[in-house]
Order: sequence, then C-alpha cells, then structure tokens
Amino acid sequence: MDPAVLPILSCPRCRAGAPFSDLRTPRCSACGLEPASASAGFIDLIDVSVGEPPLTTTEQRLMESDLVARVYDRFWRPTFVRLFAGAGAGAAVGGLSGELFIHKHGLSIDDRPGPWLDLSCGPGAFARALAAAAPGALIVGLDISRAMLDVAAQRTGGYTNVVLVRADAHALPFVDGAFGGVNNAGALHAYDYPELVFREIRRVLRPGGHYVGSTFAEAPSLFGRLAARAAGIRRFAPSELRAWLQRIGFADYEDVRLGGALVFRVRRP
Repeated sequence: MDPAVLPILSCPRCRAGAPFSDLRTPRCSACGLEPASASAGFIDLIDVSVGEPPLTTTEQRLMESDLVARVYDRFWRPTFVRLFAGAGAGAAVGGLSGELFIHKHGLSIDDRPGPWLDLSCGPGAFARALAAAAPGALIVGLDISRAMLDVAAQRTGGYTNVVLVRADAHALPFVDGAFGGVNNAGALHAYDYPELVFREIRRVLRPGGHYVGSTFAEAPSLFGRLAARAAGIRRFAPSELRAWLQRIGFADYEDVRLGGALVFRVRRP
C-alpha cells in the first residue's frame, strides 16, 4: 500500500491531519484512535465509537452483498443502468467503456497532477482505469462497503499506486485540498444527504480541481420510475444539479446526457 497516502489522511474521530505514521498498524497521534489495519487490502477509517453508518435503502443494503460485489461490473451495473436510465444509456454507461472515457477526459488527468479520488469506487473498475492512465500518481479508491472493497483489493492488486479506504462519503477522512480531482461514478443517487457529500468533495479538492460524476436524470418508463422509488433511487434534473453545485461554490458546470443518465463536471475555483 502506497505510503504517499499518509500525508493526506485525516483522523475520522478528531479530524487531525496526517495522524498516522504506519498503515500496517495505524494509530492517530492526536486522539489515539486505532482503525483497522490495511492487512485486508484496505484501511478502514470508519469511527466505530459512533457506530456503523446506517443502511437506509434497499440499494445500500444490496451493495454490502458479496455476490453483488463479484458480479457488479459485468452483470449488476449494466442491468441496473438499463432499468433506471433506458437502453440509450446502456452501451455507454452500463458497458463502462464509454463512461470511463468521459470520466477520464473530464478529470483532465493528462494535464494536471494528482492525487485522484475515486469516490464510491465499488469493485474498482474506475480506480484501475485511473491507475493505468496515471501510473505516476496516487489513486485513492473509497467506498463504505466491505464487500465491494474486498473485490476491489483483489482486482487492483497489480497497481502499486492504488490505495483503498473504507469511509463514509458524507465525512471524507482527508485533509483540505488533498486531491487534484474527484471521480464519482454512479453513486450520487444512493447518498442520504447529497449536499453533505458535495461539500466534502469541494473541501478535499484543491483550487482548480475537477469533480466528475454520473447519476440518473429521468426514468425511461413508468416501471423504471416505480422500481427507482422502491429501491430508494433519487433522480437529479440537470438544472437542479447545476443550481445546487453552484450554490455550494463549484463553477463551470457542464454535462453530457446518456439516455436517462448524465455525466457532469464542475471545477473548484
């Protein structure tokens, strides 16, 4: 695990910056918190003293399934996208290749230094793509699901510049201005409090850094709308998303529509 991550970590309990000196047996130098070691392939930065974050929706609970994590990229995600965003989004988003291209281009990884955060990284498809595209930069994949991170650890094992972290997107365990860009593919709809996540992303971005995300904009059918409601899927109108992100302090909003889904990019001024 790349020790380059140590200076940008913060303690999930006391918020001290760079509190750990050893990822194998981490201990906060400020408050004494001892998170789980990285021996399982990821460092667990959930503060167990306040309990595990609750799983409030059907989708959140499914993301903790070992089976879903193993089949997520090949079967689960393509089916999920076609159901909630329509066939027009299936090839680009469900098949990953088109969306990967859009996200990498949106982050401008060829033109600026990292590190890069893959937020809600799942089993690691985007983290692997970013690591291959920027072999000299640190890539941090973060997710709250142990099942997803277990699979991501297996699949990113060949990339020495990838570090996996278990944490809550609503309280990112990183110092201010830690990242040159944040990738956030297909997870925004599942957050309980999107505004908290937006504010955390802006905080951990350095000035000029890009935030690129993808989410659902509209349901292609009545069945899709009913299924989304049952699963706790939130949808974002592009105008709503633009206004929300601008109010928080992002600039230069732009998006690409892919059927009932969209990929958007903003910049921290």
